[in-house]
Amino acid sequence: MKEEHQILYEPMKIGKLEIKNRFVMAPMGPGGLCDADGTFNERGVEYYVERAKGGTGLLITGVTMVENEIEKCALPSMPCPTLNPLNFVKTGKMMTERIHAYGAKIFLQLSAGFGRVSIPSIVGKTAVAPSPIPHRWLPDVTCRELTIDEIHTYIRKFAESAAIAKKAGFDGIEIHAVHEGYLLDQFAISFFNHRKDEYGGSLRNRLRFAIEIVQAIKAECGQDFPVSLRYSIKSFIKDWRQGGLPGEEFKEQGRDIEEGIEAAKILEEAGYDAFNGDVGSYDSWYWAHPPMYQEKGLYLPYNKILKTILKVPVITAGRLDNPDLGQQGYTRRKNRYDCTWSTIVS
Repeated sequence: MKEEHQILYEPMKIGKLEIKNRFVMAPMGPGGLCDADGTFNERGVEYYVERAKGGTGLLITGVTMVENEIEKCALPSMPCPTLNPLNFVKTGKMMTERIHAYGAKIFLQLSAGFGRVSIPSIVGKTAVAPSPIPHRWLPDVTCRELTIDEIHTYIRKFAESAAIAKKAGFDGIEIHAVHEGYLLDQFAISFFNHRKDEYGGSLRNRLRFAIEIVQAIKAECGQDFPVSLRYSIKSFIKDWRQGGLPGEEFKEQGRDIEEGIEAAKILEEAGYDAFNGDVGSYDSWYWAHPPMYQEKGLYLPYNKILKTILKVPVITAGRLDNPDLGQQGYTRRKNRYDCTWSTIVS
């Protein structure tokens, strides 16, 4: 191991939770890891335990639903703690205890859902959104606007799911997501959110959904229970279903960097303990899901901006499979920050 890579093996903290190193398994969406009652199956348990066995400091699970009535998904598709809480705790305990035996920590990623980017084979054509806007994949479908009561149900379900996860031994929660154009991100972006109530209009109002989620979780699970946020500082949206290319000049229709900076400060103030940062959206697919022709470490320049404005740790993925890139952010700012770049071990 090169001396300059030593920082990647030093402990870091998210809130008061200490993690043994700076390697983070970024959240992905693998299928087949749960049963029809929303609980992790044996395959799911083994999938995450093997990553802990490999030495990863922090694992973040793939997307987990908090409810299955408002945005009803075909089951089994993704885990859901509120469908069968007792069995979720049982199977979750088996997984987290084995993960902890290898010295790793694990966050359960909880999702507000797809919204306009819902996968038709999972959700069908009953897509919801902050406003009546076009579906990402189905040009002839206009999404149904969520009611305030439904928003409040989501917030309550986030708190319930987090409490179930804590009982199951999970070390924290990641909120999915003010990123990539998922439902929570649709609320945050004025291009998608045309509401006239307290969940629309100003940036702070558009972030209210995400703010009330972290506040509800902290109230339910305690202020020291860590909550990270999957976050995109820039959307790269040119128009409906059109993304900007690297180096291309265009008018940003989603969240530009200036608004991304302001939003990040508001969300940190609200109580988020870490930001899992990237860029892109479903309308600019190859930013959020970088293929081989995208540069390695393509999110580093954007997350460097987050590091200059936030006090909490920033996690970085995005073709970051080179330890020289992984330690880069630390060496550039080593006199200022304790926790900097994290990378992926998969």
